[in-house]
Amino acid sequence: MQQDLEINVLESVSAPGSPSVASVLNLLPAAVYICDRTGRITYFNETAVKLWGYRPNIGDPTLRYCACYKVFMDGLYIRPDQTPMAVALATGRSFRNVEAIVQKPDGSSFHATESIDPLYDPENQVVGAVNVFQDISEIKSAEAERKENELQLRRLIDTVKTPLYSTALDGRITLFNEAAVELWGRRPVIGKDQWCGSYKILRTDGAELPLDNCPMAMCLKEKRAVFNEEVLIVRPDGAIRHVASSPQPLYDDRGHMIGAINMLADITELKNKERALLESEEKYRLLVASLEKIVEEKVKDLRISAEELRKSEERYHRMIEQVEDYAIILLDCEGIIQNWNKGAERIKGYQEHEIVGKSFRVFYLPEDLERGLPFILLEEAKRNGKALYEGWRKRKDGSNFWGSVVLTALRNDQGEIIGFSKVTRDLTAKRRSEDRMKAYMAQLEFQNKELEQFVYAASHDLKEPLRKINIYNSYIASAPGNQMDEKSRAFLAKSLQAVQRMNGLIEDLLSYAKVTSVAEGFETVHLNILIDEVISLFKEDFEARNVTIRRDDLPVIKGIPFQIKQLMCNLIDNAIKYKHPEKDGQITIETAMVSGKDLKGSASQLQKYHEITVKDNGIGFQPAFAGKIFEIFQRLPNSSVVKGSGIGLSICKKIVQNHNGMIKASGNPGMGAAFSIYLPVD
Repeated sequence: MQQDLEINVLESVSAPGSPSVASVLNLLPAAVYICDRTGRITYFNETAVKLWGYRPNIGDPTLRYCACYKVFMDGLYIRPDQTPMAVALATGRSFRNVEAIVQKPDGSSFHATESIDPLYDPENQVVGAVNVFQDISEIKSAEAERKENELQLRRLIDTVKTPLYSTALDGRITLFNEAAVELWGRRPVIGKDQWCGSYKILRTDGAELPLDNCPMAMCLKEKRAVFNEEVLIVRPDGAIRHVASSPQPLYDDRGHMIGAINMLADITELKNKERALLESEEKYRLLVASLEKIVEEKVKDLRISAEELRKSEERYHRMIEQVEDYAIILLDCEGIIQNWNKGAERIKGYQEHEIVGKSFRVFYLPEDLERGLPFILLEEAKRNGKALYEGWRKRKDGSNFWGSVVLTALRNDQGEIIGFSKVTRDLTAKRRSEDRMKAYMAQLEFQNKELEQFVYAASHDLKEPLRKINIYNSYIASAPGNQMDEKSRAFLAKSLQAVQRMNGLIEDLLSYAKVTSVAEGFETVHLNILIDEVISLFKEDFEARNVTIRRDDLPVIKGIPFQIKQLMCNLIDNAIKYKHPEKDGQITIETAMVSGKDLKGSASQLQKYHEITVKDNGIGFQPAFAGKIFEIFQRLPNSSVVKGSGIGLSICKKIVQNHNGMIKASGNPGMGAAFSIYLPVD
C-alpha cells in the first residue's frame, strides 16, 4: 500500500521521456515527504534528510506522520499524532505556512514552515498527504534583528518628551511615541492612519481642516519643511489642544525622500494665558450672573432630590410590606417590634395591630427563653454587625416552624446602633426533608452492613462444599486403581475446572464486597513504588507471554494502599489476559494533570485530578461496550476464550469510587484498550 501510494503520486505527475519526479524533487531547495492514509512515510527527498539530520528507515512501522526528532509549536512539544500531517490525514484539511521549531537528533534546531495537502483517489477518498517544508531560520533571524532595531528606535523616540511621529511617502504613519499618543488622546494604527494621528484637525479660527491639507500632508506633497504651523487638534473626548507643527522630510542614503518626521509642540497653555488676559474683564462681569444661575439650579435640584427621596422611601416601605415569603421586621435597640409585613403575618400568624410594640421574645420557645437566646442574638449582632441562627420558632396559634433568621444591626452616620432588622424565612419543609434523608441514609448504612455480612457468610457456606467436591474428585482422578474410560476422565477434569472457576468467582465476590467499604484510612501512596511491586508480581507472566511494560514517573497520592494496589493488579492482569495472540504485548502507564472542567460526568469543575492511564495493544473491544464493561459479571463478546469471572473491572470501578474518582475505558477491536483513572488532587 505504501509503495503503491508513492508510485502513484510520483508517476501521476511524470510525462513520458521527462526526468523522474523523484530526481526533480531531490533538486528542490525545499524538503518534501509523503505519507499514506495511516501516516506511514512512503517517500522523502534528500533535502528532507538534510533538514531532519538523519535518514529515516522508510520501512519502520512506528515512523508515522513525521520523521522529525522533535517538533515544538508555540513552545510546546507536539507528538507525531498531533502534527498538522496527522490532522490533514484525519480530516482532509490543507495547511499553509505553518511555523514550528524542529530539533535534530544532535540537539541542534531550526525554524521551519510547512504546507500540507491531502491526496485523493478517484472516489475522492483521502489516501495520503504531501508535506513541503523549508528552513526559515535565516528569515527569522533577519526578522528578529529588524524588530530589535525598530524596538531600539522606538525606545529612543519614547524617551523624548516632545510629541514625535513619522510617516511614509504616502502619509501613512510608521512610528509615534507616547507623548504623541497623550497629545492626540488616541493610539493610531500604524500603516493605516494617514497624515496625522489626530481625531480631527481645525484651523485656528475653528474651521475644519481636512487631514490631507494638514502640515504633514503639505510637507510630503510639496517636499519641503514646514515650521511652526499652528492648528487645533480635537481629541476623541472633545478636548482641543493648540499645537505648533514642524514636519521635516526624511531621506535615504541615496538622497531619495522616504517620508517625513513631525515634531508637535503643545502651546495650549500659552494660548490660554494669552486668551485669559483678554477675557478677564468679561469673566468678572459674567461671574455674578453665573452664580445666581447656579444657586437657582441647585435649589431646583435639591427640591427634585427631596421629592425623589420621598417617593423612594415610600416604594421601599410598600415593597417590604408586600413581600410574603420572608418575615421582614424592624426592632428598636431593646428588641421591640416597630413594623410588620405580609410575610411576617403569613409565617407567624399575627396581625400588625396585635404585635407591633411587643418584644420579639414572643416568637421563641420556652427552652430558648430560659437560656436567653433572643438577647444573645441581639448582643452578637451588636458585636459582629450580624447574627445568623436556625431553629424552631412559635406561631400565634402555638404551632412550631423551623425558621432561618438573619438579625442585622442598623447604625446611623456616627456609627451608633439605632435598631435591628430581622429577616425570617420558613424552612420547615426543607428541615423535614433533611430529617427524612438522614433517617434514610442511616437505614441504608444498616442494610449495607447486613449485606456485607451476608456476602461473607454466603461465600463461606459455598466454599465448604466446593472444597469437598474438589477433594473427592481429585482423589478419584489421582487414585491409581480407578479404571475410567477417556470420556469419564474428560468429564471429571471438566468438573475439577468448574470447581476452580466457582472458587475464583467466590473469591472475586469477596473482593468486591470488601472494596465497598472505605473504613480503611487514607495514606500517602507512592505510585512508583507500588507499581514496581505489582510488576514484580507479574514477572513470570510477562516472560511467559512476551509482554513488556513501561511507565511514566507517577505521582504521590492520598489513598487506601491495599485498594490502589488491587486496582493496578486488576488492570495489568486484564491487559495480560486480553493480549493479542499475534503481537508481543505492550503495556504503558501514563500520567497527567487535568482540570475537572475538562472532564464529563461527576467531576467537580473546581477540582484538579491525577489522570493515570493503563494502555495495552491487546485484542481491544467495540467502543459501544465502554460503559458496560464495568458492570458486574459483564463479559465482552470477544472474551469467550479468556478465563475470568467478569468482576475484576467492577472491583476497579468500586475502588476508584471509594477514592472520589472516576474510571473510563476506551478501545477498538484489534488495537488494544485504555483505562483512564481520575483521582482528586489533595
